[in-house]
Amino acid sequence: MELLYKNEYGASYKVDFGTNPECEVQLVIDTVGLFMSKEELDHLLTVVKNSHEPCDCGNCKGPCEKIWCTGPLVDICLKVSDAILDKMEDLIAGTQFMLNIDATLEAYRLK
Repeated sequence: MELLYKNEYGASYKVDFGTNPECEVQLVIDTVGLFMSKEELDHLLTVVKNSHEPCDCGNCKGPCEKIWCTGPLVDICLKVSDAILDKMEDLIAGTQFMLNIDATLEAYRLK
């Protein structure tokens, strides 16, 4: 596994020969490691970015202290704070940048 991106909350690694070929990334946040596809990573970033909006939860009627991300195999529930959300957004965006940097450089390479 190759380190893609790291911050004070977690790290991400590129998985080359995993058991599930769709899961190209291992996202390690706090003490949990999640194997994810690029699409699942995109979805998690959307959930993190939208986490400040009011929820439909009957208990709080405001921004929750938890975020939920559903996938085809696993549902993820993480307890968060504003500081953690900022670090998670940075971790996911940095990971996406590193995953896409080669394609971006190729697309804008001078000929």
